[in-house]
Amino acid sequence: MEKISLPGVFLMKIVSGEKMGQLDRLTMTRFGIPGLILMENAGLQVVRFIQRIRPDRKQGQIVIFCGRGNNGGDGFVIARHLRQLGYHVETWAMGSVSDYKGDAAVNYNILLKRGHKVSSIGADNPVESIKDLRAADLIVDALLGTGIQRQVDQPFAEVITAINNSLATKVAVDIPSGISADSGEIMGVAVRAHYTVTFALPKRGLMLFPGAEYAGRLLVADIGIPEELTSQAEIKENLITGNYVHSQLPPRILDSHKGSYGRLLILAGSPGMTGAAALAGEAALRGGAGLVYLGTAAELQPVLEAKLKEVIVLGFPGDGDGNLTVGGMSEILEHARSCQALALGPGLKAGLETLNLLKSLAGEISVPVVVDAGGVSALALEPNFLKEVNVPFILTPHPGEMARLLGGTITGVQQERWSLAARWAREWQVVLVLKGAYTVIALPGGEIYINPTGNPVLSTAGTGDLLTGLIAALAAQGLEAEKAAICGTYLHGLAADLLAARSGQRGNKAGDILDFFPAALNETAGLPPAEPGEYFYVRPY
Repeated sequence: MEKISLPGVFLMKIVSGEKMGQLDRLTMTRFGIPGLILMENAGLQVVRFIQRIRPDRKQGQIVIFCGRGNNGGDGFVIARHLRQLGYHVETWAMGSVSDYKGDAAVNYNILLKRGHKVSSIGADNPVESIKDLRAADLIVDALLGTGIQRQVDQPFAEVITAINNSLATKVAVDIPSGISADSGEIMGVAVRAHYTVTFALPKRGLMLFPGAEYAGRLLVADIGIPEELTSQAEIKENLITGNYVHSQLPPRILDSHKGSYGRLLILAGSPGMTGAAALAGEAALRGGAGLVYLGTAAELQPVLEAKLKEVIVLGFPGDGDGNLTVGGMSEILEHARSCQALALGPGLKAGLETLNLLKSLAGEISVPVVVDAGGVSALALEPNFLKEVNVPFILTPHPGEMARLLGGTITGVQQERWSLAARWAREWQVVLVLKGAYTVIALPGGEIYINPTGNPVLSTAGTGDLLTGLIAALAAQGLEAEKAAICGTYLHGLAADLLAARSGQRGNKAGDILDFFPAALNETAGLPPAEPGEYFYVRPY
């Protein structure tokens, strides 16, 4: 699919419905841009998108549902321009023209004066009259917008149900009607859109589930909100973009050697879990690290040497059963001190010995340390230890591991993903990568970054080990811990997206994703810093 960036897009802020309303009002009061112009711009952007997905103007009927607020006003603008372009358009309003106020009423009247029939849902025209939408090829949802704060009432709920029962392609204007712009919650009933064209900035509810599922393919369209407003520093929630990742990747220079791209030590593996160690090592190499050392218990060294060709496998003294212990710390530190980054956890046994390994390392090194899997679970024994050290830790828990760290439940973690990640990244002064759909990267300073890449291909064993290796590789190449986590998470998901685009989402394993790391790195590196255009696709694939 064509990918178009908004001019100047590097990072993009994510806002609540209330914050977006503030930005709209500031655009009008501070910059003198009338609401009618913003509404016209919004409607035109949806029209241009519809032209892209339905270039044949004779292809079926477009039905537009317009609510009573500004979202409905956008719908009237869309109806006017589509009709002018020669599309077969049917427009439904949620009441008579006297029920509309402000800019929405202006655009309703313009439509009527242009001779376009607007059918009204009300006492004289009940909802039943629109329930048969079999003739519709495309439905535009401009019913409720981002301001909804309560359960959807009638007749809106019936209209939304009728829309969902239709087989037509559905395009939501700004947000699917019935989705909370703040929480992603379904307010009783909501439109299940195939596409959502949101305006100026993505809304929180489009990044949180179930709202993200209902949004379908999400696009952000510029409607003329000044950049001084859309880039406000006090907005702490950010969307990662490919352009941003490109701007942060360490350069590959002609006059270089393996030492130019960093040394990395990964402490990993235990009996039955050598695959996790191997995947992390391979991912680090594919991620660009110049030298990758894989430290494991001496008993497992022959196994991992047989699995790996380019990774240097080091055998350290352990417990005699294939598990690393602090008994090998002097040898571990001998190698760790020459490295620019460390990783600990893939395939390690979760327990006191692993916690002691981590604590011993923290007292001796100052480079970024990626902690995953067994390392994260070991930290659950003493999470407040993190407050006592000054090491740039990057923790990469999945929801189950996060629940163990907090002594809570997976459900509790998933319900408050953003706020929990932000709180504990500040509390522990770590970079916290809370994995899952729209992975959250929370920084010690309170900012969070939402990753749009990835798909169910990642829902298989070993993909977390790949992420650990990739983030650690970027840190070894000189990226700060925060940027390594942000870029590594994006690229990891992008590799999965490229694989899914090639072979679908079923039947893949972690090693298949690994094969797409080079393509992900080079696709991102090939993106221009910014392309002029009309839309930004939140998910690149």
